[in-house]
Amino acid sequence: MNANSPSGRATLVGLLVGGAVGFLLIELVGVFFTFVLGRSLAFDGTGEPPPAVVAVPVACAVIGAIVGARLTGRGPHSGKRG
Repeated sequence: MNANSPSGRATLVGLLVGGAVGFLLIELVGVFFTFVLGRSLAFDGTGEPPPAVVAVPVACAVIGAIVGARLTGRGPHSGKRG
């Protein structure tokens, strides 16, 4: 992937935007648990957050990269051959 090509830029932007959305989702869930339910996201009592705190932003970043690549028409499943 060349970062200077349109598909490379779209993939990179999708990766960054998707990661940011993932972090925002985790923060919203944390706020909900803290203020509405009165609990912390650290359920096991060790102070370490659950794996979802890392997995959600990574998954959203990957989904964002895939969407960015597909929007430019050069993704693996875009339908264009050649």
